[in-house]
Amino acid sequence: MFDPVDYTKKYSDLYRDEAFETILVKIRRKHVLASLQKHNHQNILEIGCGLEPLFPYCEHYETYTIVEPSEEFVQHAKALSSGKDKIHVVQGFFEEAYKQLLGKKDFNFVICSGLLHQVPDPVALLQSIYQLCSDSTVVHINVPNVFSFHIVLALEMGIIDDIFEKSETDIELQRYTRFDKESLFRIVEEDGFQILASGTYFIKLFTNEQMDKILKMGIVDMSIINGLERMIKYLPDMGSEMFVDVKRK
Repeated sequence: MFDPVDYTKKYSDLYRDEAFETILVKIRRKHVLASLQKHNHQNILEIGCGLEPLFPYCEHYETYTIVEPSEEFVQHAKALSSGKDKIHVVQGFFEEAYKQLLGKKDFNFVICSGLLHQVPDPVALLQSIYQLCSDSTVVHINVPNVFSFHIVLALEMGIIDDIFEKSETDIELQRYTRFDKESLFRIVEEDGFQILASGTYFIKLFTNEQMDKILKMGIVDMSIINGLERMIKYLPDMGSEMFVDVKRK
């Protein structure tokens, strides 16, 4: 069973201590916002906001709803949104909390960022999201990619025996499922969604811990990070994370 208290502490420590984690958050956010800008988004739903909800970076919305199980992350989101009547924060696991939102508003855009691999039952999460979607709602989902360059490199070096093998970070942060493109496509399609767009982003050379060390040592700087991000056009399936934009069939 997912423990939000344990996850909150470990992720907060990671976010505070590792420079590379903050870089990944910014890259991920850029791709979420790029998808959002392509679609109607008057009423936005974000599932699991973590330490950095996306509403400070969004424009031209009428309402913004967050559902988040962690007490610490909920209080942080409420503090950030203080005085902003457009923003509503609900504490709870989405698979139950979504019932509070049924019939209250039509969501145009749903953000499920860095979450599907984190829950013990991704099918239940997708089915809950489906219940809140109209035929025009677009859902953005992103997850780590098991065919990430750094994982394939570890496989070819003999460090791991299987790209689906869980890493230490996966275990520590209670990640339940590892996805490749095929399994991600299959699970969303089986739960009643059709894929509008997909892709991967950011060529990660090594593990987060190793990337953090070489950043702090000055071996890698932001010019290299920016180059690795742009290199995705040469290795389009090997980004460290992948996304799908979907809607109901």
